[in-house]
Amino acid sequence: MFVFKSFSVFFVLVVFSSVMVLAADEVEELQIQEDQVEQPEPQQEILEIEVEKLSDKGEETDLDLDLTGIDATAKLGDEVVLQVDEKNNNIAVENADRDLDQDLESLEVNNEIQNQNDNQDIDEVKTVLVLQETELSFDKLYLDGVIAYEDQLWYSCASKIERAIKDYKNYKSVLTNCRLNCSKGLRSYKLSNLTVNIPEYASYVKFLTLADCYRRCKNETLKTHPKITKKLETAFELRKPYMYLQYCNYKLDRFSQAASAAYTYYLANPDDPDTTKNIVFYRDTVKVPEDDFIDLEMLPYKEYYIRGLHAYKTEQWKDVIYWIEQCLDDYWKQDEKCNANCDAHGEITSHDFATTVANLIIGLLNCRIQCEDKLSTVYTEPIPFFLRDLYHYLQFSYFQESEFEKSAEVAETFLLFSPSHEVMEKNKEVLQQKLDQIHSEFTPRQDGADYVKRRQETYDFMDFLVKNYKYSDRLDEFDVTEEEQDPRQSSEGQEQTSSGKSENWLDKYEKLGMHIIAKSGDLNREERFVIDGLLKENQCTETLNLIQDVIELPSGAYEFNFKLSQKKLLENPSEEFETLLRHLIRAVEYIQHYAQVYRNSEITLFIKKTSIICWKDLEDPDINQDCYPQEDGSCIQFNDFPDSLHPDYFTTVTYLNAVENGDFQFLNENGDVDSSFGVKCGRTVGFNSADRLRVKVPRKGAQRCALVVRYSTHMEDIEVDLHELLRLLHQVDELRYNQTKEDAAVVLKRFEDKGVKVIKTAEDLKGEERFAAEGLATDEQCEILRNVALELGRTGDGYSGVRSPHTANEIFVGVTLEHFRKSLTVVPASYFGLTTKPTFISPHTKNELLHGISVYKANKLLLDGYVQSYGLRMLLERSEEARLFVEKYFNLTKPLFFEYTHLVCRTAINDSNTDRQDLSHPVHGDNCILQPDGTCTHDFPAFTQRHYSALLYLNSDFEGGEFFFAHPNKTEQVSIHPKCGLLVGFNASSLHGVKAVLKGQRCALAMWYTLNPTFKEITHIQARKLLEEKEAQEKLEKEHDEL
Repeated sequence: MFVFKSFSVFFVLVVFSSVMVLAADEVEELQIQEDQVEQPEPQQEILEIEVEKLSDKGEETDLDLDLTGIDATAKLGDEVVLQVDEKNNNIAVENADRDLDQDLESLEVNNEIQNQNDNQDIDEVKTVLVLQETELSFDKLYLDGVIAYEDQLWYSCASKIERAIKDYKNYKSVLTNCRLNCSKGLRSYKLSNLTVNIPEYASYVKFLTLADCYRRCKNETLKTHPKITKKLETAFELRKPYMYLQYCNYKLDRFSQAASAAYTYYLANPDDPDTTKNIVFYRDTVKVPEDDFIDLEMLPYKEYYIRGLHAYKTEQWKDVIYWIEQCLDDYWKQDEKCNANCDAHGEITSHDFATTVANLIIGLLNCRIQCEDKLSTVYTEPIPFFLRDLYHYLQFSYFQESEFEKSAEVAETFLLFSPSHEVMEKNKEVLQQKLDQIHSEFTPRQDGADYVKRRQETYDFMDFLVKNYKYSDRLDEFDVTEEEQDPRQSSEGQEQTSSGKSENWLDKYEKLGMHIIAKSGDLNREERFVIDGLLKENQCTETLNLIQDVIELPSGAYEFNFKLSQKKLLENPSEEFETLLRHLIRAVEYIQHYAQVYRNSEITLFIKKTSIICWKDLEDPDINQDCYPQEDGSCIQFNDFPDSLHPDYFTTVTYLNAVENGDFQFLNENGDVDSSFGVKCGRTVGFNSADRLRVKVPRKGAQRCALVVRYSTHMEDIEVDLHELLRLLHQVDELRYNQTKEDAAVVLKRFEDKGVKVIKTAEDLKGEERFAAEGLATDEQCEILRNVALELGRTGDGYSGVRSPHTANEIFVGVTLEHFRKSLTVVPASYFGLTTKPTFISPHTKNELLHGISVYKANKLLLDGYVQSYGLRMLLERSEEARLFVEKYFNLTKPLFFEYTHLVCRTAINDSNTDRQDLSHPVHGDNCILQPDGTCTHDFPAFTQRHYSALLYLNSDFEGGEFFFAHPNKTEQVSIHPKCGLLVGFNASSLHGVKAVLKGQRCALAMWYTLNPTFKEITHIQARKLLEEKEAQEKLEKEHDEL
């Protein structure tokens, strides 16, 4: 995402775009009048969210929230002024049901199996059903998303709608490219040699050849996409999916994503009466930072324009030139696309051939005339003279940089748009004096001149038609309204398809190692469950590290909570503590989502209170003899347990350590143990908050700790401390980034001085956001890192110890401390008949061995003395240099964090075939799941938090093993042979793979990065701290030995 897509910059810059900055004192003639660009005020509407129970009958829940107290007004200026009645600062959340029926009617379900002949082969029918099941396009995804919304399946709703939006963009992009390529003759087509001798037919040839080219192009690339209906296209063009998406994200407590979706919807629907109220709610009540309000549909030229205005305001003239030139370049591309897409506009309103063609031509011309207004809409309304005034910015900025020839060129281009513009005429005179060309005319830019000429000819053509062409004849008109089926009235086969594709999230959790231990029926009361594996060992350890300053409760238990964490963060905002808090918040959200899915309730669970509660050996053993210790740290009398469950409150308890004699016990109505189980890291128990239970407090010096999350079905119960902590963390982020940020050019120059050189750019690598640079490591540094990987490698490191995360025919090798202690050598084993080969088989191919180590394992090994400090330092230094280069090369406006780091070597087995067809690492995206149709979906369980990736290679003395970028069909785009110090960086969505290692050993430092600080790799921070302590200790020991 680009930072200047954000809501806050919109409000800050909106005034600036209507009043251009005055020129320097030396050249008053170059002053730009205030009336050149007017930025409209945003309207006072927002999509309103209702907290109502969504059902076919529209039944309401217990939440009866009043909206009458809210009076929100937004004014333009340096900030937005909002007036809210504090007495009634409640927000209701309107379900998007008011248009649900209409939306469902606009969705066309493509039923490929109907009217089958009696003798049709059954296998053929099954094949079509499989296609229906697996090859979903935006119309079906949108339908499924809306149905999931109606059924209150919020996770499925958000996922389906997001995929629908992405697929629609892909669909439109493909059609646009087909039109452009066909019109430019870039595609071959079978009618290319068509010639006719009859003059009447000659005029048809162009249209026939273009239509044939376009249809072939479309059919080749969009085999599974049905014909788009006008209503469905209108829904997407008006960004209606974002209306559903914001509400579904809201129900999932994804407030930042919901805010961005609401803001994106608002920009296309500023007259929606509820839109502004929603944005105010997200900003003021939920405290979503203004920078998180992002236009998810913003085109590049709009971002460049905003950046240019920002630079203009701060008088950074070179930056103004750079961004406005970028803006112009992309504007021409978007204008070309807009004109090409006008081929799809126009309606057939007559049976007469000539009339139909004429009406379609007029529709096309009208559409092309509207392109300028459409592209001039940066926010909610067209900016007057948007394109023309880009040249005004450039003219003035070039003048400030004393580039008078370029200033003159763009001044002349500006005058093509407004020949009698008084200010620019004066500017031109000043420039003529500067260049000593008093009686000479300047030459305008060719692209601007061509645009103005084409635009004027189009206007003249339309003006003539308006005056002279008879537009309609009632006798010619006929009804061409589309027959659209209500998807809820679908056929039996379609119902099976829809239900068959419903997401079973519990199954997906099971695949990730989370297993249900006991359900309600097993535990003798509803709403009870026990599950293992919600947290991993390292997550439990990280969470326990937070428990340093705790509150002692009257019961003798100890509590750590978000209010306490805020205090500690303010006192000492260490990066390690901050990151641990982020991981805790992530764990809480993860547990909340699982509880919501497991309960399968239509009512959302809001986080009410989060605590880490520790029970340990009590100084006074008799303190709790007359009461029952509870997971929340309280101790209550049995008679105080409610007789019935409370429908509005729920609790989950996730244990952080294993303790003997610290069991959890459910009780029956007589106080006897109903069911009991031990506790260990990652085990989670869920129950109604009014349930009867008891904690067995350990008595032998042990400490029993658990993450306790209490939920409410009432939105007003949302934990304030959690949202305050999130706000504080955001402020810490901004402060830390502002203190450390450096200009990208300065940093890259420093790299260049050290011998780092970019040898392949995105253009060379046939994609966007890609590069290859050499010089990031010396031969000596590469050798040290190779030795660390090879000496400490063991099965499973980097893949959570799973022998084969990708296929049953492979094994992966890395490092863990437990196995390292047992043996520092490779153990022979039998696998695939390889009776003399080690077990370190790659997870992707049985023909290679894999050794690896993560930063987490390196930390543990350093602590136990199995690895020297210089090895860990080398790993940290090289990875940090790579991270910094990636961040600055891509000129990111937000800090880039490590998400995961893995040092790995792949070794070819001696007798492996040199003609192998398998891949060392199959084609994949690092943050998405590659689908059979070539799309890559950002869905669970993909690592969607990853934004960029990089590989630092450590050697070249091997055969094969080339890294390659791939097409969606998994074929190679371009390949790179590794060598020591070579860094390949790319957007994490880029499809890539590794060719088979045929001979020798291939080593690399693999790094994945994120822009979301919540996912930053804590082990990097801990490793730096550990390394400092270890080196300080080694220094003291050395000084002692010298004495």
